[in-house]
Amino acid sequence: MKAKTKLRLAFGLLFTIVLIFGGVSLYFMNRMASSSKSILKDNYESLSYLGKMRKVLDDSALPLSSVSAKQFSLELEKERNNITEEGEREAVTALSQAYKTIIDPAADIPAKQEALNKARLQIRIIEELNMNAVVRKNTVAQEGIEKAATYLVLAASICFLLLFSLIVNLPDLIAKSQKDFIEL
Repeated sequence: MKAKTKLRLAFGLLFTIVLIFGGVSLYFMNRMASSSKSILKDNYESLSYLGKMRKVLDDSALPLSSVSAKQFSLELEKERNNITEEGEREAVTALSQAYKTIIDPAADIPAKQEALNKARLQIRIIEELNMNAVVRKNTVAQEGIEKAATYLVLAASICFLLLFSLIVNLPDLIAKSQKDFIEL
């Protein structure tokens, strides 16, 4: 085999190793990024909506003003469209029912106060579901990061061994090729 061919093969191997290591790294970085994005998007949005609903209930006296009722309705609708956790749909439904009583003009103040307490309870339940989900998803993400780090260290070790072998053996291969060429 000619020295030129050996050099091409050696540099081709080097190029392939770099591409494989880069591809593995990119794959795991994308998995980690999408996992983090999922945690932030779904659960953070719910917690934000719930915080705004809680603020409306805490800052307003019964009966709710039309502005407060409209703001609460807007946040409740956003939360209805962002149900991501098991048990969240039932809690949102119960919150909606309590809210209907709160804004019902026919309901008396004690009934509205009881509905307000139920609404606060449902908000706490939904917050707890979402906070537990953040913790659970974060734990899974951390395990994924540890696994990715292990794979990257393994891939880097293999690449190092291959490249080290290439560095050690390539000069001998080229020298042998030149010796064979001179003997011809």
